[in-house]
Amino acid sequence: MVPLALTLAATGCGSSSAPTAATSASSNDPGVAAAQKVVDSRLGSQTFKADLPAIDQIAKAKDKKVLYTAISLKIPYFQNVLKTMQSAAGLAGVQVDGCDGNVTPANIAGCVTQAISQHYDAIVLDNIPVDLIGQGADALKGAGVQIISAEGESLPAADGVTYAGTGGPEMLQAAANWTIADSGGKANVLIVQQNDTPLQVKYVSQYMQPTFAKNCPNCKVQVISVTAAQLGNLGTQVSAALLKDPKIDYVVSEFDANVQYIVTGLQSSPRGKSVKLVGAIGDLAALQRVRSGQFQRADVLVSPSYAGWAITDQTLRVLVGAKTWDRLDTPFRTFDTSNIGDVTVAQDGIDGGAIVGGDTWSHVFRASWGLS
Repeated sequence: MVPLALTLAATGCGSSSAPTAATSASSNDPGVAAAQKVVDSRLGSQTFKADLPAIDQIAKAKDKKVLYTAISLKIPYFQNVLKTMQSAAGLAGVQVDGCDGNVTPANIAGCVTQAISQHYDAIVLDNIPVDLIGQGADALKGAGVQIISAEGESLPAADGVTYAGTGGPEMLQAAANWTIADSGGKANVLIVQQNDTPLQVKYVSQYMQPTFAKNCPNCKVQVISVTAAQLGNLGTQVSAALLKDPKIDYVVSEFDANVQYIVTGLQSSPRGKSVKLVGAIGDLAALQRVRSGQFQRADVLVSPSYAGWAITDQTLRVLVGAKTWDRLDTPFRTFDTSNIGDVTVAQDGIDGGAIVGGDTWSHVFRASWGLS
């Protein structure tokens, strides 16, 4: 999910007149008030805006090849990012192929080898930190394969790597802020962290936990870790944590793809129904749970369509030597009981962006390519 900067600012705006679920929030607590402000800013429809520099020589990208390598192409979100990239890049005559990292170093290394041996012009590493490929990064650079690190942090280009952040850290901070606001600054939180890559650990240690520390000093926060290979045991981990600490009243999942396993643990716990589950980097099942009121109370979601267009834009800039961006304001949206009834919960609404307020991004990117 999930997955997972600055010189070009883009402002996403949107608000909702409906109150949030944070009925217990105290306006006298500055941390809670700050958290509530973040929540309110993301409840309504989001609009993507960006003052992107033009790509003057888009024709130079024609016939280039890009290998999109995701941490796992078995996750629908990444499948849809790939599909969007293939369609968007095709407008510039660029071929995009997929390679499944399958959450294993060996598979990721195989994708790196493929990019080199099959003479790709660029490789996109989606939710795969460059450090994870080790000497593969030097091999790619030596072979002239450009490296784009996608979906993770928004950082300036450095050491031959260009970054294409799509809001992962900010979405996880938003999930933390929803929990803070909803609890009135008194949450006892269990964070479920995925532990397959350093980036997944960093999402929690450098974004979620500091958000709780800053805006909710009275919150108790504990973390349990799980790898993809251990997901079958995650329910047992969650129920054991609830047994050990009966005061846990919120579970926050780093990635919605793991929530189905958490729900199993809540179902097996006598206290499970009283615990509020919050997720991020959302999917259809997450929104359905929020709508039904079954366990999950909030979800933070971005459309894979936006991610696909943003990554494609940055990749095209790298391919033709145009100016890249450091940060864009991702149009992600938070859903809870206050606004879930205002949208149609369906996969096509997620894929196309209707659920976050509509596709307000593709025309912005196309215009910067001179293809509007």
